[in-house]
Amino acid sequence: MTRDAIDFESITITDDLMFGTVFQDPELCRGLIEMILGIKVRDLQFVQRQAWLDAGPLSRAGIVDLLVRDADGNEYDIEMQNVATPDIVFRARRYLSLVDLSMLDRGQRFEEAGGAVVIFICANDPFGDGWKRYEYPRQCRETGRPLGDRTNIVFVNAKGTKGELGDGFDAFLQYLSNDTVIRSDYVRRVNDAVQTYRDDPKWRRFRMLWSEKYRDEIADAMQAGRKEGLEEGAKKCGAQLARLAREMDSRGRSAEFMSALEDGEKIDRLLDEFHLA
Repeated sequence: MTRDAIDFESITITDDLMFGTVFQDPELCRGLIEMILGIKVRDLQFVQRQAWLDAGPLSRAGIVDLLVRDADGNEYDIEMQNVATPDIVFRARRYLSLVDLSMLDRGQRFEEAGGAVVIFICANDPFGDGWKRYEYPRQCRETGRPLGDRTNIVFVNAKGTKGELGDGFDAFLQYLSNDTVIRSDYVRRVNDAVQTYRDDPKWRRFRMLWSEKYRDEIADAMQAGRKEGLEEGAKKCGAQLARLAREMDSRGRSAEFMSALEDGEKIDRLLDEFHLA
């Protein structure tokens, strides 16, 4: 195996592209949202994966893993996060604002916009308090009354032990940490989809081309300096960044790498994490 080869047998649902591919199935995606939020969702009308959300030429864009809209006009940005980085709350804030803007760009007035929910599914505890789910709706500090703007940010913690969210939720958390543990019909359906795509020659080819696409975009961005903040990343050795891109891609973290190019300090942390500094 060459250093750029992909070990397809090791790809799990936590891989960026696998996550987006499996949950483009409206029924699996609807089940995921209902399980995490404890709500009922009417038919999903829109599914988009690995998409750029951009608030204009001078703004910071973001790659979303999965963006869906239900029949009631509510939008859900669902992100797979393999590492709990210190800036995760600011990323969530940015994605929430971009989802809001994407809704208004379709000509909706503020009062017509549906709910906007950002969900981060984290392989590790983002806050260290042990809860299975952290939910952050906006509410008044003094009265505790919800603001009622239909926005919400939710963090799912695969390592969580606190909170009673149902057997189905617990089974999904276990599967995130160990894909050999199948303890619900829903998890079995998800795992069947993972195995089907993992063994599909067309998907394997697409996965390889997808990796090459990110590397090409990284190289182009570094050369042309098209992305805001990329000057920081460009100061790093090109060989280091290339190796970092390969390492993160092999772990399903390509989208995280692209986001890190906007932040020189985050690039430094990733280089340290992978012992490439």
